[in-house]
Amino acid sequence: HTVDLHTETAMVELSYCLQGAREIRVSGAEFEVAPGSYTLQFVNPAKASMHFGGDQAFQMLSIGIPVSTFHHFMEEAGGVRSFEFDRIIGDKPYRMFQQTIDPATIILLRHMLQAARGQAVRNIELECRMLELMSSAFSSFLLDGKPPSTKLSKTDRSKIEHAREIILERMAEPPSLMELSRLIGLNDYKLKTGFKEMYGRTVFGYLRDQRLEKAYRLLRSGSTSVIEVSCEVGYSNPSYFAEAFREKYGVNPGEFVRRS
Repeated sequence: HTVDLHTETAMVELSYCLQGAREIRVSGAEFEVAPGSYTLQFVNPAKASMHFGGDQAFQMLSIGIPVSTFHHFMEEAGGVRSFEFDRIIGDKPYRMFQQTIDPATIILLRHMLQAARGQAVRNIELECRMLELMSSAFSSFLLDGKPPSTKLSKTDRSKIEHAREIILERMAEPPSLMELSRLIGLNDYKLKTGFKEMYGRTVFGYLRDQRLEKAYRLLRSGSTSVIEVSCEVGYSNPSYFAEAFREKYGVNPGEFVRRS
């Protein structure tokens, strides 16, 4: 199936593909959108078409805003704006960024889809969720997408990548910062500053996120209890695990299992 489109004004669109793949063709260029991914699209007036394969279901959610609204969101409190639509898209009719949808966003999308099916949700709640999605996407694709600093040598970057592998392999019982420094052969200060430069989080802030994302996947599978998952990802205290999970995903792990 093909859907032909014609955009008459420039716009920015944030789109989530939950189920089903599709192709987008704009001015002779082709782009593929995979299920489980989300895209941030910058569109100048142009003719486009979306191509959907047969024999599969599709579930998508998109938010479109005019360029003026995008510029408003990109302004700092003092009125300075470091991102301009024209500089991002250049002289092209279309530009697309794409990443995998993370577990926390999937929960937020489910709430929005429930609202779209007619369940009672106030406009303020729906708009707050849309702003949260846009804030996260702009941060991921634009604000955090700056070129990496050249302060770290290639050797140091390799050592920090090794540190990341170690904490993921030893997630249940991770080494201390000093032990991790010794294991990779890098002093603790350079490890701390370099890790945050490369991954945007402190060593143990990153570990916490990875623990909770693994817990999300295990609980969603339904084959492991909350207590077992808590221990597997390194939380010896189930109450502390439940608090951390609720803080990140907005729901208690037990309730999440029942919903899943």
